[in-house]
Amino acid sequence: MKHENTTKPAKFNRDFARSALKIIYSVLTKILFPEELLSALLKASGSYLSRLGKDGRRALRKLNVVQVEDVRDALRKMGRMTLRGVRDRRVAVDFHVIPQYHANKSFLSRIKPTKGTSWGLVQAAIFLLGRKRRFLDVIPVTVKNVAEGFKAVMEVIVKELEEDKLRLVMVFADKEFAVNEVIRFLLELGLDFVISAKAQMYKKYEGMLQSVDVSFGGVRYTGFLCVRHGTGAYLIILRKEDGKIIAFLVRREIDLHDAIVLAEMYRERWGIENAFRSLEEFRIR
Repeated sequence: MKHENTTKPAKFNRDFARSALKIIYSVLTKILFPEELLSALLKASGSYLSRLGKDGRRALRKLNVVQVEDVRDALRKMGRMTLRGVRDRRVAVDFHVIPQYHANKSFLSRIKPTKGTSWGLVQAAIFLLGRKRRFLDVIPVTVKNVAEGFKAVMEVIVKELEEDKLRLVMVFADKEFAVNEVIRFLLELGLDFVISAKAQMYKKYEGMLQSVDVSFGGVRYTGFLCVRHGTGAYLIILRKEDGKIIAFLVRREIDLHDAIVLAEMYRERWGIENAFRSLEEFRIR
């Protein structure tokens, strides 16, 4: 009998379920799911499908019937429940990219080639600022070119926020969004932003950093520079004790202290890395 190689489909199923389970556990509350689905998910947690037998297959079948719009509606309802009694309605939006390797590119966007792929899943997560730092919603970004389609995406997000009487004050974004069109558009909106800079943006400035000696949160910084970027934004460059460079773009000129605080905010991103980067080991950037 001819043996058929099932390694690739099996791996795809394991990756799919592992990703789905982590996202569900990280983002959704248990009350959103029926008991039978919760039971299967709980049994499946902590191990790959290949080690689970019936429980793993049952979980995968139930995950496959979950409709995207049902999940979106559940997220919106959960976000509105969070907003009850909240006076400080300032929010931040986090644009992040997760490299993907699926054959179907229907819901993926072009990204900077990384880890063997030039396609990625782009999401915009909305967070409540102030004393209650809470996750409110996640919006999939399905335009093929995120830079060209950024304005349209932002218009949808702003409209959704206005419906809930929320005020957008900060945008965080991966380096895929560090392009002139996006930066200029955010400057026109007057929004504060922190966008990870591409290497070609800061390489020529590495030898010009001012010497500093400041420790914050257990991290020692030895270099700093704030320089005007061609778009009108400001490029911030920090050097850590080990020589690693942290560079990002912001709306206005800032001092060393504010630069370190923003770098720490970008690093934390309210748990965004843990919640959505589910197919790769999490490392603080």
